[in-house]
Amino acid sequence: MEKKDKLYIGLYNDYYGALLTEHQRSLVSDYYDRDMSLAEIAAERGISPQGVRDALIRAERQLEEYERKLGIVEKSRKLAAMLRGAAESEGDERTKKLLLDAADML
Repeated sequence: MEKKDKLYIGLYNDYYGALLTEHQRSLVSDYYDRDMSLAEIAAERGISPQGVRDALIRAERQLEEYERKLGIVEKSRKLAAMLRGAAESEGDERTKKLLLDAADML
């Protein structure tokens, strides 16, 4: 299994992971956050690598579907860019810092 769009799956998991089952959440975390191989995950859980792969594919599709429908990750990215842009145009150092801090929170 290729770790395609690892950054996006990780982001989607940060935002929507709570909507997955506990099993799916832990598989996604092991594969993307802990960088475990399918074989390692399978051995740890006593299931086949194919079973891990199938479950990961389903979880990835669900995460992508949540983002397609809700768009929270994309909206957050745009809002952070807007806040950084506003910080660049602001003259007051305190306001700049607040805007940059807010952008970093997203």
